[in-house]
Amino acid sequence: MKVDFRYNKESIKAVEGYIYKGLNYRCNYTRFNSPYRRTVPGTEVLEIYNFEPKTKTRASVILLHGLGSRNIKFLLWMGCHLAAAGVHCAIPVLPGNYTRVEHGSVSGRSFVYPDLRQMIKFWEHAVVDIRSTIDFLQVNNKWFSNNCIMGYCLGGMLTSIVASVDKRINQVIFMTTGGYMPKILHESPAANVTRKLFKSGYKDSDYLYDREKLYETYKQQLPLVRKMPLRELLLSEDIHTLFKIDPIAYAHYLDKSKVTFIDALLDETIPLRSRMTLFKEMKGAKRYILPMTHGSWLPFERFVAQYILLKLNINDKESIKKAQKNFRSEKEFFG
Repeated sequence: MKVDFRYNKESIKAVEGYIYKGLNYRCNYTRFNSPYRRTVPGTEVLEIYNFEPKTKTRASVILLHGLGSRNIKFLLWMGCHLAAAGVHCAIPVLPGNYTRVEHGSVSGRSFVYPDLRQMIKFWEHAVVDIRSTIDFLQVNNKWFSNNCIMGYCLGGMLTSIVASVDKRINQVIFMTTGGYMPKILHESPAANVTRKLFKSGYKDSDYLYDREKLYETYKQQLPLVRKMPLRELLLSEDIHTLFKIDPIAYAHYLDKSKVTFIDALLDETIPLRSRMTLFKEMKGAKRYILPMTHGSWLPFERFVAQYILLKLNINDKESIKKAQKNFRSEKEFFG
């Protein structure tokens, strides 16, 4: 099956307005039609929370959330911190999640659903929407060469693809992210719904249900994938389609000197082999291991925000002081 992350770049007609104003930043809520050509009902409109500094903007950041809805609010909280320090922070809502769930589904399910054609559609859609977010920021002079994308869990997996197909991205940070999709489908708690269908007798034409056969296919084809040019990877009919949405297949396209892993030692959501395999494929990248679980870092995202500022070379005392002074709790932001 071919995968296509291309789209027609047309004039963006956005509807936007400010929904929150802090001392040194404002939050702008933006909506426009996704340019992805195969949207499903409920996912057609791209939504972005833009945190804009009131002072001079010095850098740009995109934060990508994980599966589901709960973690998004914590990233919105982080947006306040970054914007107060002079960084324009955009947080797009990915299709199939939060306020963009497809009709008749639940948040995040379609990214790990056993119907591979449906999965591909949502991964394509998400990549196109992230690239469209950069388009919107560029048109409005809010995307700087000093930029970074930080992806959490699913957001990190998508980041590996976006940074491979779009060269406008400078720094990349993976937050508790993994690869090796067979391991995720057959072991991660995030894919429980998929395994329940497998146990009930569901069988797909791409043998995702057959764990041993899928693992063996990956073992045989991964050496070929590591050498494939990007276009060949996306169009080839000779490799399993799952590779085309697997971060490990995109590792050799990235500049490892610009990649950072922040891993959770006690991660219960992304299997250890999944995380280790992705890091191994990205040899040369930086890696930091925190004594936390998959989601327990979220209340402490202030420290991750400070690391992002460091990566963007924003470490002067005045900016850090503003960021700390304007850091809002979730209750304050939504209250």
